[in-house]
Amino acid sequence: MFPGAHKLAFVLAVTSGLTLLSLKRSDEPTLYCADVNGAGDDYRILVIGESWASDGKVLPELPRAVAKRLDGRGVRACSLGFAGRNSRLLYAELREKFPKYKLYRMFGDKKPDKVVLMNGVNDAIQHVGASAYVEYTKKLVEYFADVDDVEIISIPRVNERNFRPPNLYSALKRSILSCFYDDCERQVNDLYRVALWRDHPELNTLEYDAFIGRYEGHERCYTRDGVHLTDEYFHKYGEFVGGAISLGKLAPAVK
Repeated sequence: MFPGAHKLAFVLAVTSGLTLLSLKRSDEPTLYCADVNGAGDDYRILVIGESWASDGKVLPELPRAVAKRLDGRGVRACSLGFAGRNSRLLYAELREKFPKYKLYRMFGDKKPDKVVLMNGVNDAIQHVGASAYVEYTKKLVEYFADVDDVEIISIPRVNERNFRPPNLYSALKRSILSCFYDDCERQVNDLYRVALWRDHPELNTLEYDAFIGRYEGHERCYTRDGVHLTDEYFHKYGEFVGGAISLGKLAPAVK
């Protein structure tokens, strides 16, 4: 091979990977809402995330747990999920398709009392790099600067090492970007978490590990792909989140 060909081939491979990373998904986000003890003065919760927030998987357990902590007060929770999106794509699509005035219609044109962010799994398994995860997580928080209480859930523990991408393109992208951004490391959950804590210690974060501390030994809680909870455990996760998130001055966080 001619001099420099190896370097050229690597650059072309990385360029192709970055192009694949930027492709928009054709499937639409999903928005589900659930009401518990509705009485006109409901506590309003907005959940934003990737597939873990899709299809109302954490409802109605999340608002039920919050209502219990608030002595039976009405709670309305809406969950908006962008399946398969990393944080950068989630942020871009959120701004494009769900400007805040549109989201707030779900709460009678009032801003939510609480925003919960469930992002990061796709950042880790797609190997977008810790800096991109940190940058766009911060932008998601800033997008809801008008909300008094925004909380991030740390990246859930999933089967990063043995995850099987759904197709050849995804496998190629993952292989290229894991070396380009993550020194060919397959398991980067902790690297991304630490980067966020280091750069933005001021952010309000709920530790996923209080629910499941590691994937190994808890495989029964996950579907066969190792990156999603089973339906049973998604509902348990909703109960956990509702019982552990901060509720401002209304109720202390349970962490």
